[in-house]
Amino acid sequence: MKKMILFLLPVIGIIGLSFLSKDNAISTYHADGIEGVQFSSNPPAARTGAPGEGNCTSCHSGTTMSAEGVAFFSVGGGPGYTPGLTYPISFSTVGGPSNGFQLTILDASNNAAGTFTAGANNNVTTSGGRSYVRHNSAAGEGSWTFDWTAPATDVGELTAYYALNKANNNGSDSGDEIFLGNTVISPFGVSIQENELEKAFKVFVNGNQLIQLNYTLTDLAKVVLNVQDLNGRLIQSFDYGKQMPGSYQEEVQISTSKLSGLYIVSLFVDNHVMNRKVQF
Repeated sequence: MKKMILFLLPVIGIIGLSFLSKDNAISTYHADGIEGVQFSSNPPAARTGAPGEGNCTSCHSGTTMSAEGVAFFSVGGGPGYTPGLTYPISFSTVGGPSNGFQLTILDASNNAAGTFTAGANNNVTTSGGRSYVRHNSAAGEGSWTFDWTAPATDVGELTAYYALNKANNNGSDSGDEIFLGNTVISPFGVSIQENELEKAFKVFVNGNQLIQLNYTLTDLAKVVLNVQDLNGRLIQSFDYGKQMPGSYQEEVQISTSKLSGLYIVSLFVDNHVMNRKVQF
């Protein structure tokens, strides 16, 4: 009997190690429950929703929503930049038991622009030639500050892409809210010009909860429309799939309960999001 017990112990140990080594053993969730211990401090890179990247829904179930009114990004001394100078950046949200974020800044060619220096409760990493700043704690923090050093030369307009994960700590990947946003950072002395997408995007509403959209696509793109309240709660989502270049006019009927007050209509064109506040 003693020989049998001695034989079983290493076998049990090997089985236990094999179980823990499975990908979904500890890395399924970023900031939810026991499984999230690893990524609550170091979420994987390239999850900002920037061109060519995924976002937090790679591991968390749910629909992405606009970060407008939910996540707040600001550049100290901005919103522009002077080449070579270092600027403090703050990124924040309100409430939530377990918040996390990731952010990158890219130039018009989608290459990394400038460098980050981590602050409290965040760290810096790189992937695919891009630099990222991300949370390294997910225990109720709602704001993070870090430094960004602008490129040494004027490289034109830059875009900060960011993802916010408001996790609910329920021990699974369900019920979390993922918000995506982007902010243009222009060189000082250069006027901020709206791009063709922004110029063409118009939203009209009437008292029957009917929304009319006018927008123009310059390239083949996936188009999604979200309607959410000012607290970030998703009211309704419409997925138009891939659309060819051209001008579009869409009408959508809100089928939920009667809306009243201010809401945000967000049009996602691939990873670019445009927001309009509307009154019902």
